Amino acid sequence: MDGTPAIEAVGLTKMYGGFAAISNVNLTVRKGEFMGLLGPNGAGKSTTLKAITGLLMPTSGSVRIAGIDIHDHRRAMEHVGCVIETPEPYPGFTPAEIMEYVGRLYGLDSREIEIRARDVLETMRMWEWRDKKIGEFSKGMRQRVVLAQALLPNPDTIILDEPTSGLDPRGMIEIRQTLAELKHRNVSLLISTHILSEVSEICGSVTMIRDGKVIASGDVAKLIHGTGADKEITLEIRTLRPFTPQIVSDLTRCQGVTGSERMGDYTLKLQFSGSTEDQAHVNEVAFRSGLGILALNEKGANLEDLYMELTKGDEIQ
Repeated sequence: MDGTPAIEAVGLTKMYGGFAAISNVNLTVRKGEFMGLLGPNGAGKSTTLKAITGLLMPTSGSVRIAGIDIHDHRRAMEHVGCVIETPEPYPGFTPAEIMEYVGRLYGLDSREIEIRARDVLETMRMWEWRDKKIGEFSKGMRQRVVLAQALLPNPDTIILDEPTSGLDPRGMIEIRQTLAELKHRNVSLLISTHILSEVSEICGSVTMIRDGKVIASGDVAKLIHGTGADKEITLEIRTLRPFTPQIVSDLTRCQGVTGSERMGDYTLKLQFSGSTEDQAHVNEVAFRSGLGILALNEKGANLEDLYMELTKGDEIQ
């Protein structure tokens, strides 16, 4: 795999008169990376995705998809599957007919369409419904058909705009589970959302946007540990054998540990406010203890804390 990013946007700005819908947006998605574009409604997420996919022309800035300038639109988007503002599939069609239609648009032959259609409809858990009219489906099922369309050309990169918008809780969970399974396909994913848990469950990196401007971008864990959002976390250690006073003492004397609490003989909670290097040392001490580590969990440092830290005074929508 070469080092060419799957998506690279530099200095994207879109003006409407004197209003900047997005301003100097920089965003890079590496090959194989799942990135969430996170922000409240109206932050500029859809405008950013439309500029990236060539659906609108930015006032300034550049976009390259797999190294190809978006101005060479056909070549740049050749291996991209995207769903922007979730179009409704034709209600009178069946999923099989939709796949046939989309496959023809991509210039695929009948045999290849048949193979790929089964693959993507099974991935989207829609194969058994392939010959049913889409108009009879729930919104979640229609959404999965739309995602299957995006996957049909076997894309290297997938771009989705609010894919769970308007779904009931069950539909949202099903779409998230399906997207998480796409990691096995070795694709790159850029997904916009205003739902924090959506990014937490699916993505390893995030770009946060507010008022059309990027306020943070990078690996989720590194961002959390680099903003102060992790100033009060708990490390919970569960073991196969009971903690001894000496091992508890060794752990509580580690740099960054500010307190401890025994939860029976086999569980120890440590209050921690150190660096990632300090946390790595705590983990090493725990594993060297010989107690048999069953679980070592981190609680309190999460994407919600990071978002709240970066948007103090704002309301999450």
